[in-house]
Amino acid sequence: MIVPGRSTVFGFAVLAIVCLGVLVDPAILWAVLALNVALLLLFATEGRRLRRAAVKIELEHSSRSQVGHATTLGYRITNRSRTPLDVHIHQPMPPRCSSENEHASTTVQAGEMVTLGVEVTPHRRGRIAFPPAHVQVRTHGDFARRQLTPDASAHLTVYPDMAQINAYEILRHNRALAQIGIHRVRRVGAGREFERLREYERDDDYRDINWKATARRREPVTNTFVHERSQNVMLCLDTGRMMGNPVGDATALDYAVDAAIMLANCCADQGDRVGLATFDDAVRRFIRPASGAAATRRVVEELVDVEAEAVFPSYAALVSALRAGHRRRSLLFLFTDLNDPQLASDLAEVLPLAGRRHVVVVVSLRDAMLETVAAGPATDAEAMHEVLAARKLSNERAARVASLRNAGMMVLEADAQHITMQVINTYLDVKMRQLV
Repeated sequence: MIVPGRSTVFGFAVLAIVCLGVLVDPAILWAVLALNVALLLLFATEGRRLRRAAVKIELEHSSRSQVGHATTLGYRITNRSRTPLDVHIHQPMPPRCSSENEHASTTVQAGEMVTLGVEVTPHRRGRIAFPPAHVQVRTHGDFARRQLTPDASAHLTVYPDMAQINAYEILRHNRALAQIGIHRVRRVGAGREFERLREYERDDDYRDINWKATARRREPVTNTFVHERSQNVMLCLDTGRMMGNPVGDATALDYAVDAAIMLANCCADQGDRVGLATFDDAVRRFIRPASGAAATRRVVEELVDVEAEAVFPSYAALVSALRAGHRRRSLLFLFTDLNDPQLASDLAEVLPLAGRRHVVVVVSLRDAMLETVAAGPATDAEAMHEVLAARKLSNERAARVASLRNAGMMVLEADAQHITMQVINTYLDVKMRQLV
């Protein structure tokens, strides 16, 4: 579509003001009409040239990013005409993203191809579809503008922030995991089985160097081992209505997803097989345990766009899916919410069925606001009622937790800032005690 440019709009505005002079000197009318005709001819000529200009706007690729990390949406602009063109792109932002500047402009010479980008910062994980970009093409005279739409709309796959995983890997290689709160444990009675020889790498333990092979080859050679017995770990995430409750700038489910991804990475590092189940009123995704980095990547991909639904979770559906799809004894991490008394009652009734075959760890976020109010102080009668109500709710939750533990479940109550490290420490403790 061709629309008037800035020069055309400015020219008509000036001529409209000059028309007022007709009241003083009618002879000016002919000059104004002539200028109007000339301006219309310039607009029509420029518009016809732009309409014939062979210019193409293409989205370079759908991007990937992480929460809080800026990325660039790139548009490739090809000018096959004989005239330099000014290109302006406006990329509207969806609610989950922000940008310091939604606009970008450049000049594309005749026969040139350039890439123009708009920087965006996503604030929530998931797969985000952007509204179509608005593109305007004009010449330097700017008497007319051509509006274009790219062939495709931008899509962005936003992963949780992987900074914790990167820090974990660095500290693990330097044997300094205690710095982020992970306790080093030794697996009692867990031997190692020789797998093969390979060249020594920087982060290898010097105790694994094979000195005889090193002497023969005259270069450092190290032994690699595998655990004699790997375990199955199932990550079960409740995506029901209570997991959508806000916790700071995120939700309870967001923290559960972050902890589950970090735990999956830790399981792969320990040589265990990891699987995944997400459920609300039915089991939505089910991945049988598998080993290696590929299994971890699959867990991450499945958790990218998982969202809480406004339904009650069915723990019975989860247990049925585990019975049908995964019978081997495993370590189950169930991320759920224990603040709803009805849900906690359902969990206490159904989960012991899974506990007969598996080791179950129930992970739930503490309600920080409830604990703050329950701790007081009560400055007036209204505040006293709030404190007493909060203490009652807190005591009821403690009773529900105690009933789960009496039924043989391990319950981990964690605050949002430390849930990931506490989950990993619980996993390592279970391995050390060889409970699976």
